[in-house]
This record gives sequence, structure tokens and C-alpha cells, in this order.
Amino acid sequence: MDGGADTVVNWPVHVDRWVFGVLAASLVVMVAAVVAVALDPDAGGALWWVALSTVAILALVPLLTLPTRYELTLEELRVRSGLLRTRLAWADVVRVELTFSLVSSTTAAWTFQRVALVTEGGRVLEVGPRDRLGFVAEVLARAPQLVEDASGGSQRAWHDSARDRRRRRA
Repeated sequence: MDGGADTVVNWPVHVDRWVFGVLAASLVVMVAAVVAVALDPDAGGALWWVALSTVAILALVPLLTLPTRYELTLEELRVRSGLLRTRLAWADVVRVELTFSLVSSTTAAWTFQRVALVTEGGRVLEVGPRDRLGFVAEVLARAPQLVEDASGGSQRAWHDSARDRRRRRA
């Protein structure tokens, strides 16, 4: 984190320990598959396909995930996940929630404990910042239309109350 008063804040990503185990186990399985096919005299040309797919996976994972960054500017959230980049304007955010999900995120969130940012159109962007409440505080400083949801639920959330009032009138 660079600081709350800055116009751009680079927020660190939280990585759960289980991610390292999954990546290591995947690597072992891929190498074992290449070795098994290489030792099989009847495999023929299968070795090339197994080796090629292993190399492709080993190249794609870092290309699509490293580095993972969350950059908060005065106008938007910029998410970088390898070669992929996503932007979300603060003015479009109508709800922010602290979430816990085993389901894969649309961005490289390396944790089950995430922050979901929801737009009026229903788009959900989930990120996995290291300090979720600190991250939300930075979001609230940049998106003043959001207020804490006082519904008393077990999950902390913030929403655009002016938007809710407009909806009720319509």
C-alpha cells in the first residue's frame, strides 16, 4: 500500500497457502504424465502431445496470473492479472461486499476471502486484497455514494443509497 492520501494506491494481493499446494501438486501430476508416456514403448507420438500440453499449461498459468495487481486511482479500480486487465469506474459501483467463495473468480483472486464490487448492470468484480477492510476503506474514499448496509446481516456490505431511493420511486 502506498497510502490513503495518494491519488494512486497499489494494493497488495492476498495469497492463501493452499494455492501453493495446488500449484505444486499440478506440476507433479504434469511431470508424472510426461514421464509415464515417455517410458511407455507403445505411446508412439503421444509423448509430443503430452509434453506440448504440459509446456502450454506451464506457460499459460503465469501469463494469465502474474503479476496480479490492484491499483486504485481517483476515477477507477484497475486490476491486472498477467496479460489481462480490467477497469471499473467508481461511479459505476453500487454495492461492495466482503465475500467468502470457493467458486473461481473472474480475476486472479488467490484467496477465498474476497471483496465483490457490483455495478448497476449486475457486473461483479471480485478481488482478493491483503487487508479487505482497509481496501474497502480506500474504495469508500473514492466512491462516496456508498454507505454501509444497516440490514444487520452476517455479511458486511456497502451500497449506493441514492440509487436505492431512485429505484423505490420508479
